[in-house]
Amino acid sequence: MHKKMTIYVGKKSINYQLKSICLIFGFIWVLIMLYLLSIKKPLDNSRLPVGYFPPSIRMPDSVYYLTRLIAKGPMKLPLIPTVIMEPNLNVLSVRVSRLRGGGSATFILAKQKDKINIDFWCLFDEQLITPVYRFHIEKSNDFISFLECSLPDSIIHRLWYNRLIDQEIKIYLATSDKILLQGLLDIPWSNWAEDTEQSLTICTDSLHIQLTYFIQWIEYHRLVGISKFIIYNISNLNSRFYPKINSYNEDYPGLIDIIPWNYSMEEIPYDCFIRYGDISEWITRININEYLIPQIPYDNLPQLLTEQYGRQLHTFVNLETHYFCSEMQWKTLLIEQYISRNGVSNHSDKYLYRPRSIDYLSINQNTKETNLFDSIKKTIVLARYPVMEDDQMMLNCQENDLIEDTTIRDRFAKRLFNEI
Repeated sequence: MHKKMTIYVGKKSINYQLKSICLIFGFIWVLIMLYLLSIKKPLDNSRLPVGYFPPSIRMPDSVYYLTRLIAKGPMKLPLIPTVIMEPNLNVLSVRVSRLRGGGSATFILAKQKDKINIDFWCLFDEQLITPVYRFHIEKSNDFISFLECSLPDSIIHRLWYNRLIDQEIKIYLATSDKILLQGLLDIPWSNWAEDTEQSLTICTDSLHIQLTYFIQWIEYHRLVGISKFIIYNISNLNSRFYPKINSYNEDYPGLIDIIPWNYSMEEIPYDCFIRYGDISEWITRININEYLIPQIPYDNLPQLLTEQYGRQLHTFVNLETHYFCSEMQWKTLLIEQYISRNGVSNHSDKYLYRPRSIDYLSINQNTKETNLFDSIKKTIVLARYPVMEDDQMMLNCQENDLIEDTTIRDRFAKRLFNEI
């Protein structure tokens, strides 16, 4: 009896051990399966794509694998601006804006012959992903291309709400199976709201011009209320300009930004609009030989724009162009030296835009309604002076069509001279 009891207890112990081993192996198998599943796709909210990500867009598993490469540490990738050979991309800049979708990043590509028809993705730290949308604008049989993606909430907070001076926020542009390049996200600093009713930004390009005329151009536009100047350096600014620009920025922090630009000028308005639209109530791109003149009775642009347009979502103001041609005896100020102009005023292809009511995709698309509205109001004149080579302007300067116009000189010369 005792022997049978011993055998029974032994068998029961063996069965218990086998069951324990099976449970252990089963548990290990479950852990392995959970691990494999966690590799294939994110399991928690911190790894889910953030931003506008419609159900119709399906993200290949390979894209998520790319974010894991970023998470492992620094990668040796081309930094914008850069040229990529495969696929063929010449990426000029990447800028962020809150004006579209609450927060977006836009890559601007140089002109090329063909449209880009590849699906791209924006990748960020913390394994965040958003899809890229494409847009093309035709210019002289070529296309300027834009790649845009929404920003994850965490990136929006770091850029606009928890901003640090030396922070480095990276964005990566990728295809479904390859990371192509990286860029740094930032927004310009501005303190315009402390001093002016409305923030006005001018973008221009550094064509060859005398330093004297440059100083007059800056001082005049400061006089009429411009709070930010952006100079796209396309012609290697003379070294004499930099001490003066540095002096301005010491006296008026953030007044002038210089953007290196080695590309065509056709992309400049878009880069300017995306880069500075967030900090500008109004923005325009004019040449350095052109002056914005507020019409009587206004002496400055912020007051004019506040009273004439207020908080209307008026998209843009057409600028009425006056071509000043014939000069009198030499004077210190440009606006004193040229007092004869073409008698025919023209509506130019240049506008003062309100970024909050129009996006960069439409900045060169005017409307009959706006032209008609502004032709009646005639609020702002664009005065052009022949201090740079400009064949088109000289075509508008026929001697028999000239009239004497001292309005600008009489209104602003004394004040400008005192500023200089």
